[in-house]
Amino acid sequence: MIKSAGTSSSFWLDNDFFNDDQYDMIGEEVVKPKGKDPMKLAGYRRAIGNFVRIVTGEAIPVKFNTSGDSYTDGKTVTISASLKDKDFDPAVGLALHEGSHIKLTDFNTLRDLENWFMEHHDTYMVMLAKKHGAKDSSLKGFDKWWSSEYVLPKLQTLINIIEDRRIDKWVYSNAPGYKGYYQALYEKYFNAKIIDKGLKSDEYTSADWDSFLFRICNLTNPNRRLDVLGLKEIWNMIDLKNIARLKNTNEVRDLAFEVFMFIEKQIPSLEIGKENGPGEGNGKGGQELSPEEVVSKDKREKKGEEVDKKDDGSKAEGEEAKKGDGRNLGGNEAPKGIDELSDRQKDQLKKAIQKQEDFQNEKTRKTGVSKKMQKQMSALENSGTEMKEVEHERETYSGERVTEKVNVAVINNFTKDLVNNVECDMWVKPGYWDYKVKQNLELVSEGIRRGVVLGKKLKVRAEEKDTKFNRLRSGKIDKRRISSAGFGVENIFAKIESFAYNPGLIHISIDNSGSMNGARFDNAFTTAVAIAKACSMIENMDCVISFRAGAIFAGNECPVMLIAYDSRKHGMSQIKTMLPHCCTSGVTPEGLCFDAIMNEIISSSKGKDAYFVNMSDGMPWYGSYYGDDAHKHTRNQVKKMTKEGIKVISYFITGSYGIKDREKDAFNAMYGKEAQYIDTKKINEVAKSMNRKFLEVA
Repeated sequence: MIKSAGTSSSFWLDNDFFNDDQYDMIGEEVVKPKGKDPMKLAGYRRAIGNFVRIVTGEAIPVKFNTSGDSYTDGKTVTISASLKDKDFDPAVGLALHEGSHIKLTDFNTLRDLENWFMEHHDTYMVMLAKKHGAKDSSLKGFDKWWSSEYVLPKLQTLINIIEDRRIDKWVYSNAPGYKGYYQALYEKYFNAKIIDKGLKSDEYTSADWDSFLFRICNLTNPNRRLDVLGLKEIWNMIDLKNIARLKNTNEVRDLAFEVFMFIEKQIPSLEIGKENGPGEGNGKGGQELSPEEVVSKDKREKKGEEVDKKDDGSKAEGEEAKKGDGRNLGGNEAPKGIDELSDRQKDQLKKAIQKQEDFQNEKTRKTGVSKKMQKQMSALENSGTEMKEVEHERETYSGERVTEKVNVAVINNFTKDLVNNVECDMWVKPGYWDYKVKQNLELVSEGIRRGVVLGKKLKVRAEEKDTKFNRLRSGKIDKRRISSAGFGVENIFAKIESFAYNPGLIHISIDNSGSMNGARFDNAFTTAVAIAKACSMIENMDCVISFRAGAIFAGNECPVMLIAYDSRKHGMSQIKTMLPHCCTSGVTPEGLCFDAIMNEIISSSKGKDAYFVNMSDGMPWYGSYYGDDAHKHTRNQVKKMTKEGIKVISYFITGSYGIKDREKDAFNAMYGKEAQYIDTKKINEVAKSMNRKFLEVA
């Protein structure tokens, strides 16, 4: 599925973000893996998290819902794990809405709401209980605590409605570029045609709270009716055009209470305990209710029909199922000639209203993720894993030149969480193939032993050498020659020249495709560890070790570039604990992986003696990436590095079978004079030759 054109996210989100079509390394379509994709979900959360930070200016955490309905807790934004195209923009809008609440809403005001009105409006609470006949036999008077339960949910809803309008105004004014996401949000929750029809009808026009809240919730809909229920006065009180005058949640609360009292004046007495008294609820009158049933919406619902929680009103069929046109139709006068709603439409309207109430009360249902998926996503994010899109040209069977895009997974930090929670062919999980981990530990020990010997020679890079030149005709006076000045000697000056090596950086990239399995990989692995240990013994030499292959990673097949060790952020303990998990698998993406980290390679080499060392045993091949086109693409990556002064050295590691002419031609085409060929038995010489290069003066 391709991202729909015209959505706000279509301007930045990759067209194939929602595309479920997958192809294996040889270009054939594969079966789509079951369940959610942790890589996409992690990217989804990261993108929305960036939006929230940009709009709010604060580092507000964004997480997926794990169970039940989600809500804003005042600290964290909770988002849905649905990756459907139609859900993405509304999800962004909802995240921005919740994030803005965290920034602007005083949640202490909301938590202290009951204490506030009981303290400041105690007399009114007693009056309200008297109006509705709520008596407390134990107190022999009217029950103000009943009033508290009666007022609280209604006042909370009014505050939510007004506070949402204040928040929306702030976002529209401070981040107008994100308006499209808000429009998608309200399109989903408020612009159903059945809502438009309900607003224009005589439904919900009785003097009860359900009618008032439905009408007030939809005051922004141009199909609003201000001719009923005194809504014209409420419209003027809220004054949407000047909603920005409300500077904080306390001012919103005060206004909401004024609106509550205005509405309550129009609500008839519930006459609690009397037969056939007027009730509150559906706009059609009421029934006998106890004090507890009056204030408990859940109990009221139990007395009626059960609501299908899976049907939120958006599943209506026919015209009612379509989105409403309330944004550009309607007026403030009571429309004439509007048909009454059918029983089916009334039921649909009820469900659509429930959907709005859930939104207002921050109970929108969001698709959750399992704890296992949460761990996978956390591991991916903490490892700095990202998908890098690279391009390469190729020739089709018809001779046409086309540009193809490939997503390369770049893992910037190899962690235990990643190994434990995310499956990949390039590493061994604990408890699986433990013999391989044990074998690699022995290789690490051997590499460190060799590295200590090399490092002792390499230490000279950290030393600064001074050379003194005397008997010069200019410079500083040589004190030992000053006595000769009286005898006509002019060359009494001296000069000291200092020499120091530039800081150095070596990036060792090892091909760990399946064909490298065995002695080739073991020796390349040991050599890389030896060089890393040698570099760790001096202050001005950094080392990076990466592994690359086309592999199955987090349920997807893709080129993977694993930065397993980086001395700029890791100690040697990283090599001892993490590298033993590495193993061979898959095919050879070669230049695709180089391209994915090219910006980092170049930027980190500035002002340094930089080296890029490749160790591989074959030619590039990944899906449609092979042959002369792949050789040329890889060569271009080499040229990018050499142009920046990076010294590139590439070793083709041969086995007992030697190397074929076509393999040698291809390797030369990719690496040119930087190409070298070495037998697995002699690969130990690589470390020594690299050591000599480190000591060369640039």
